Amino acid sequence: MAMLPVRPLAERKVAAHFTAVGAVSMADAIPYAPARPSRQRAFARLKGADVLKTDGQGKWWLDEELWQGRRSDRRTKAVFALLAVGVAAAVAALR
Repeated sequence: MAMLPVRPLAERKVAAHFTAVGAVSMADAIPYAPARPSRQRAFARLKGADVLKTDGQGKWWLDEELWQGRRSDRRTKAVFALLAVGVAAAVAALR
């Protein structure tokens, strides 16, 4: 049975919330308190990665450039992992 990638999905939902309400600059920062535990952890991860920034008064906004970079890095790692598995399978098949 395939497992859903919970971490990336939760991060995407948190980021989507900020983009949906237009909180993409300090002037548009919003208060945010996620109710679900997975989104609380995603919120903490995105804060730690500086993707979500604060205005210093309890309001948050999404740095879209850093968010796109984080997504791009994740895709790059996934492609390299798939290539490594493919190479390992090819080497095993040739033995």
